Amino acid sequence: MVTLTVLGGGGEVGRMAILVRGRDKAILLDYGVNFDNEGRPVFPLHVRPKDLAAVVLSHAHLDHCGALPELYISASPPLYTTALTSELAEIMFRDAIKLSGYYLPYEVEEVRNALRRVNPVNYGDEIDLGGGDSLKFINAGHVPGSSMILVDIDGVKILFTGDFNLAPTNLLNGADLYSVPRNVDAVVMEATYAGGTHPPRDRLESDFVNAVKETIEGGGSVLLPSFTIGRAQELLVTLVKAGLVEVPIYVDGLARIANRIISKYPQFLRDPNLYAKAMRYSVEVMSSQQRRSVVKERSIIITPAGMLKGGAALFYLKHIAGDDKNAVILPSYQAPDSNGFELLSRGFVDIDKARVEVKAKVYWFDFSAHSGLQELMSFISYFSEDTKIIMVHTTPSSAFRLASQFPDRPIHVTLSPGEDIEI
Repeated sequence: MVTLTVLGGGGEVGRMAILVRGRDKAILLDYGVNFDNEGRPVFPLHVRPKDLAAVVLSHAHLDHCGALPELYISASPPLYTTALTSELAEIMFRDAIKLSGYYLPYEVEEVRNALRRVNPVNYGDEIDLGGGDSLKFINAGHVPGSSMILVDIDGVKILFTGDFNLAPTNLLNGADLYSVPRNVDAVVMEATYAGGTHPPRDRLESDFVNAVKETIEGGGSVLLPSFTIGRAQELLVTLVKAGLVEVPIYVDGLARIANRIISKYPQFLRDPNLYAKAMRYSVEVMSSQQRRSVVKERSIIITPAGMLKGGAALFYLKHIAGDDKNAVILPSYQAPDSNGFELLSRGFVDIDKARVEVKAKVYWFDFSAHSGLQELMSFISYFSEDTKIIMVHTTPSSAFRLASQFPDRPIHVTLSPGEDIEI
């Protein structure tokens, strides 16, 4: 018998952590954090690192990796992930220490310990864990280097999706679903967007490009607050593919470091030549002095943070907000407690206790890196009817709505961390 324990991600989006236990092995799939309203990290349930035969990291977003260095304080289990993910995770760990170090149980030394234990993998690799148990890594289509993992333990096959996207984008191919057997015993799947459907990608990109073009042609600048990994690169290649290069495209903050790291791994990209071209057209912002110069010229600016919670984006917002020729384009989900949500709903943002009224045009586009409702339904339909589907990384209400579309299938909706599920 194999038991799955939901250490995080049960009945919630984020804090992903799944423990798989067989007769004589335990495998940990992701170990992420959420953040409370005060910006303090919220960790998954505890697991004893010395009990782990393997730790697997699907991708480098903090809600999947942010707690991982804690495992390397007193033990050193082997860590399996793509080399790209390990490099991106390092910049995320270091940024988390910089911003929230007081609340974290690890420091830079634990980050180094974790990275020393990385066994880099590529898509299609099958890792032998001994005793007939194995791990296979498959393209997840979510962000560069992201993986779905097929776990074979005690003869039981379990697919862990991490975060995944079946739809191709300008940056990535869609998840490689057809490398997964249809008759796996269980699928642990994220269902973040089970409550809604994304717009068609071609229409989304066309509307986005038109909004940027109209702003630039009208003499304004465009601010694109973006997530460091995945979204910043997707926007950059989309702009360059559309030929929007008559004004400088600036990249600031951690996004410029992520850009450089990703450029070292063209095998994970849909069109490496387009990405290389986009890198040539982009200009890195290297100092606060350069930043002050950027806001004086007509330009496109890509910078974290994606929800305007901090980072260089707030500096740029303060400087371009007052001119209605400019535009602020929010290209991702905006949490209700974020400045981005405040801007969309009320037209202003409070920064450093001062209210910033935004006269610039404000747009929101759904550049999601997750599968939407229709893709999630197709994903479930791919598997055999006796495959157990376990939904994580979503709200219970959205998960139950999705599950109701498949009344004859064995679907389990996780409600809270701590659940044990037998396979």
